[in-house]
Amino acid sequence: MPELLKKYRIPLLFIFGTVLYFCANVQRVAIPGAVFDELQMKWHLSASQVTSFGACFMYIYAVFQLFVGLFSDRYGGARVMAAGGLVFVFGGFLFAFSDNYYLLCLGRLLTGLGASAFYLGLVAESIRFFKKNYAIIISIIVMTGYAGGIVANAPFSFAVRMSNLRTVLAGVAVFTLAAYLLYLAAFREVRKPPIRRDVSFSPQKFLEIMKSRSNWHVFCFSGFNWGLYYSVQTVIGKKFLEDYCRISTETAAVVLSVTSVISSVAGFVYAVGSRKMGDRRRPFCLLTGAMTFSVFLILVLLTALDIRSALPVLLLFGLASTASLSSIVIPIIKETNDSQNTGSAVAFSNFMAYILVAIFGNLIGGVLNLFAPEHAGNKLVYSREAYLAVFGVMLFFAAGVLWWALHIRETGGKGKTVSSPAADGSARKER
Repeated sequence: MPELLKKYRIPLLFIFGTVLYFCANVQRVAIPGAVFDELQMKWHLSASQVTSFGACFMYIYAVFQLFVGLFSDRYGGARVMAAGGLVFVFGGFLFAFSDNYYLLCLGRLLTGLGASAFYLGLVAESIRFFKKNYAIIISIIVMTGYAGGIVANAPFSFAVRMSNLRTVLAGVAVFTLAAYLLYLAAFREVRKPPIRRDVSFSPQKFLEIMKSRSNWHVFCFSGFNWGLYYSVQTVIGKKFLEDYCRISTETAAVVLSVTSVISSVAGFVYAVGSRKMGDRRRPFCLLTGAMTFSVFLILVLLTALDIRSALPVLLLFGLASTASLSSIVIPIIKETNDSQNTGSAVAFSNFMAYILVAIFGNLIGGVLNLFAPEHAGNKLVYSREAYLAVFGVMLFFAAGVLWWALHIRETGGKGKTVSSPAADGSARKER
C-alpha cells in the first residue's frame, strides 16, 4: 500500500480530492432541494427557514472563495483542501446528528466553509500539474464532482424514503470521513509547492480585477446564470415539479438527477467544443444567455396561462445543458487578466456565482412566504400565483444574463496583459 501511494500519489490526490468535491455537491444539492418537504415537516419550519439551510451553506461558501483563492496562491491547493476537509467533515456530522435549528444552521455553515476549499484547490493543483491541458482536467473534475448532484436527488430521496433522513445524512458523513482520510494519505506523499511569503492577504488584487469592465461582464454573466440554475436545482425545482406540474416525488427526483447528469456532461462538451472551434468561447456564452432567458420566459408564460404539463421537465433539461461554464469562463479570465491576478479573478468569479445562489435561495423563500400554502397530506403545496411570482423575478435576472453574454469579447485562446487602466478600466494589449 505505501508503495502504491508513492507511485500513484498525484492521480490519487486528484481522485480523492474529487471525491471530496463530489461529497460537497451532495451536501449542496440535497439540502434543502431533494428533501424540502421532509425538512419542513420534521422540524415544522417555514419555507424561508428551510431555504436558510441552503443559504447558510452558500453564503459562507461564496465568501470564502475569496480567501481560498489567496490561500491557494500562498500555500498551494493541496494544503488548502486538507484544512478545508477537516472542517467539512465536522460540519457534516453536526448537521446529521442535531435537532436544534440553530445547531443545524451551524452545521450547514461549517459544511459550506469546508466545502469552499475543494474546487479552487483542485483548480490550483490542475494548473500546477497539467499546465497545457488544465481546462480539460478541470472539466473532468467538474463532471465527476457534479455526479454528487445526481446522487443528491433521486438516489438520496429514495434512500430517505427507505430509511430516514438522519440515517442517510449520517451515512454521507461517514463516507466523507473515509474519503478525507484517503486524501490525507495521498497528500502526505505529494510534493507541495513552496509557501509563497510574497503573496499577501490584501484586498488590492480584488480591487485591480474589479476595475475591469470586461471582467464584470464575465463575472455577472457566469454568476447570475449559475445562481439561477443552481437555485432551481437545489431549492425550488423539485418542489415546483411536484406542486405545479403534479409530478410524483420519485419522478421529480429523477428529473433533477438527470439535470445534474446533463450539466456535468455539458461542461465537458463545452470544453471539447471550444477546443475544436479554435478556442472560441463567445458562441457558447451567447448560447447560454439565449437558453437561460428562453427557459424562464416560457416558465412565466406557462404559469401565467395555468398550463400544467411535463414541458417544464424539458425546460429544466435545457437550462442544465448550458449551466456548467467553468471550461469556458476560466480560460476567458486567464486570457484577459495578468497571470498574478488570475487566481484571484477565478476566486471572485466563484464568489459571485455562489453568493447569488444564496441570495436567490433567500429570495425564493421570501417570495413563497408571501403566499399561504395548502396542506395536502404530509406536505405543503404552493399555488400557481406563488410560482408565477418566483419565475417572474428570475426572468428579470435571466434577461441580464443574456445582456452580459452579448458584451463578452472573444479571446480565441490568445492571452492578454493589462497595459494601464483606461477610463473604463479595461484597456489591454496583445502579448
